[in-house]
Amino acid sequence: MEGGSSLFPRANSKASELEMLQKQHEEKTMKIQDLKRQIESLKFRLEKQKKEVPEEKMEAFKILSEKYNSMRDEYNALLAEKLGKNE
Repeated sequence: MEGGSSLFPRANSKASELEMLQKQHEEKTMKIQDLKRQIESLKFRLEKQKKEVPEEKMEAFKILSEKYNSMRDEYNALLAEKLGKNE
């Protein structure tokens, strides 16, 4: 009987070790799922920012182009006027 009773502590030890490993596995799995959600959220935010920035840049480019064209037209008109007076 003594031989049989010595198996129980080892079996309990193995069971508790298994439970501990299962708990660690579950915690790590939950952490992985949480990190995956964070990654997806970050990806979404980055894609949204990526789309917004070019729109802002395009608007700024459009405004600068309009100012440039206006100034160029004004310069050409003044240059033509000056050349017309010199002749």
